[in-house]
Amino acid sequence: MATNTVNGSIICADGFVIPLQAELLEGTESNLTTATAQTVTAQPAGTYAAGRVAVSALVTTDNGCGYAYILSEGVVVSIIPMAIKGVACHMPRLCKPYMLKAGDQVRVMNSTAASRLSAFSVYTNQGVERIFTTTPSGSGTQTYTDLQQGSGLGDTLQGQQIVKAMALTVDGTKVESAGVSVFDASGNIVGIVPFTNPIKYYGTMQAPSSAIPVQLNYSASFVTNA
Repeated sequence: MATNTVNGSIICADGFVIPLQAELLEGTESNLTTATAQTVTAQPAGTYAAGRVAVSALVTTDNGCGYAYILSEGVVVSIIPMAIKGVACHMPRLCKPYMLKAGDQVRVMNSTAASRLSAFSVYTNQGVERIFTTTPSGSGTQTYTDLQQGSGLGDTLQGQQIVKAMALTVDGTKVESAGVSVFDASGNIVGIVPFTNPIKYYGTMQAPSSAIPVQLNYSASFVTNA
């Protein structure tokens, strides 16, 4: 695994910019701290800008994008869009404004280009933001589990509705479904979130055509042919 430079920016409601930069190992979730060229010392974003309200953000990597988020007191509080360097065309807005607190960290999975890690990020009608992941290793149904708890979609978000989502994969022709399918307890599809290949286009949180309900024993998955 290579180590390379990961860059990012968080834009605050008052126009204040938090520059992010660190040398991060591919394939390992790591802290993305502030850029020392502008902030003198590498600091967590929340420590550098405590009390400021983040409204937009983007993280860019060299080869592959897993996921990025703001971690506060052990909880995912804000999902950050990602892109390979050079493919983003604007600074995406966060799903909701977030007031940074001292100690809040930006966590990033800096992936290799070949990594099959797929991230399904969601924002619910209750303001909850969660990231679900799966890494295919062959053909079959690939079911997502919560990044932090290891639980399924229904166990994590029971009684909520997905109102924004983002699904990233580099699997391309290996994918045998229209995107991430959300299934109810009876196996019926109640929602679809199309995939984005982050190497070709940057991923952002988008609203589905209608809110996707989630109840106990609901699941999220896709199918691969290899």
